[in-house]
Amino acid sequence: MPDTTTTAGAEAVLSDLAAHIDISCVQAQHARADIEELARRAIAGSFVSAHVLPGWLPVIRELLTGTTVLAGSPVGFPSGGATTATKVAEARELLDLGAQELDVVVAIGRLRSGETGYVTDELAAVADIVGGRVPLRAILEVGHLDEAAIRLGVDAAVAAGIPWIKTGTGWSGRRTTIDHIRIIADQVDGRAAIKAAGGIRDIETVRAMAALGVTRFGMNADSAVAAVAAATGARGDDA
Repeated sequence: MPDTTTTAGAEAVLSDLAAHIDISCVQAQHARADIEELARRAIAGSFVSAHVLPGWLPVIRELLTGTTVLAGSPVGFPSGGATTATKVAEARELLDLGAQELDVVVAIGRLRSGETGYVTDELAAVADIVGGRVPLRAILEVGHLDEAAIRLGVDAAVAAGIPWIKTGTGWSGRRTTIDHIRIIADQVDGRAAIKAAGGIRDIETVRAMAALGVTRFGMNADSAVAAVAAATGARGDDA
């Protein structure tokens, strides 16, 4: 596998790390107080966006009004097992509700079965509805995939016109690793941007992944604040 490490690219990300991190509350148990706290921390930390489950999107959108923080939400989350029509309808509704970023979970079981035509067609249908109006990412859920499936997933997303590859939902219980990023970066080969999410907790991991071409990270708020502080050499209170 060729060396895709770019120190200059990593330093560019780390120099303004908050602008490359989104924080989220996308677990089933998250309540209104969690969403309100998410918005507060996203604004205080100047993170690029805050992501919530679809039912909370109108709430986070209102909380972020008048700020630079974008409101995001997932499609087909977390299993990717909804029908194509359901994913398309969900994407359309989320756009109508004011979503400013969308992450769509691939049909993980179909991908593991080698049914890349199905995966490509489904992602293309979602991409068509979005129409480039907001950033759109395909979530592969790499913790459930072997290398061959990851590579097939990257190619399916690119063929469907999805401009970003995202590694995971954070629900699988399996962390995104640097090896996962190496595989994705090699297969993407500049055809799409990369977002790493799922168990990313420290600045060393962020730095290594950024060196491989990752330009967006999904992290929990505590880890995100700590990573930004470490990147800037800052000391002080939590955001």
